[in-house]
Amino acid sequence: MSSHPENDPQHHDDPPPLHGQVRHSQLSARISDEVSVGAFSNGVMVLTGPFELVIDFAMRMGETQRVVSRVILPLIVARQFVAVLQDNMRLYEQNFGAIPAMPRPKNPEPVSTAEELDAVEGQLAGAGIPSPAMESGKSSAASPSIDDIYDDLKIPEAVAIGRYANAVMVRHSGTEYCFDFIANFYPRSCVTSRVYMAIPHIPPVLTSLQRALQPPAGGPIGGIPGPSAN
Repeated sequence: MSSHPENDPQHHDDPPPLHGQVRHSQLSARISDEVSVGAFSNGVMVLTGPFELVIDFAMRMGETQRVVSRVILPLIVARQFVAVLQDNMRLYEQNFGAIPAMPRPKNPEPVSTAEELDAVEGQLAGAGIPSPAMESGKSSAASPSIDDIYDDLKIPEAVAIGRYANAVMVRHSGTEYCFDFIANFYPRSCVTSRVYMAIPHIPPVLTSLQRALQPPAGGPIGGIPGPSAN
C-alpha cells in the first residue's frame, strides 16, 4: 500500500498551503452592464431556510406580474442588512423628513365577496402593504396563501436560480432606494444584483425582513418557517 504524497518525506520541504483573510473595499465592486441597469420592484416575498434567507423582489403591476430578482443571503448577512437598512432609514429621515406612507384610495370600492377580498389583499401585498391577515400571521379564507401568491407570479429561469450575496450596499435619493447585493470574494467583489424601490415600500420591506428573522416559537431559526410576503 502506497502512502499519500503529502506523507512522503521528499515532499516535506514543499511550501505549505496558502491561507489568508480576504478584506477589500465593496466600493470597488465590479458590476456588469446587465446588472448595472438594475430592476425596479414594488413588493417582496421573504423565505427563510436553515442557513439562508431568500428575498424575491417582485414587480406586481400590469398583466404579467413577475419576480425580477431573487437574492440569497446567509442569515448573518441578512441580520446585518436589517441593521444597515434601519440606520439608512434614520439618515433618510434626518435629510428628507419622515418616510411617506403608502398611499391608499380615498374612496375604496366596497368589498362583499371572498373572491373580491382576495383580489384586494393581493393588490395590497403587491404594493408592499401587509394585509391584516399577513401582518398578524393568521390565515383565513380571505387571505391568499404563499402558493396562491407564487401561482400569480412569473419567475423566469434566469431569475429562479437566484444570485448569492454576502454583502449589501444601501443608498438612497429623495425618492428611491437602491440595494446593491455583492459577492465579496477574492480577488474582486462583484455586484450580483441591483434593485430599486420607491421610498414608501421600504418600511414594509424592513418589517418583512424582521419578521422572517425572528426565531420561531420554541427555538432558533432552523428548519423552514412560513414565508412572509409584502
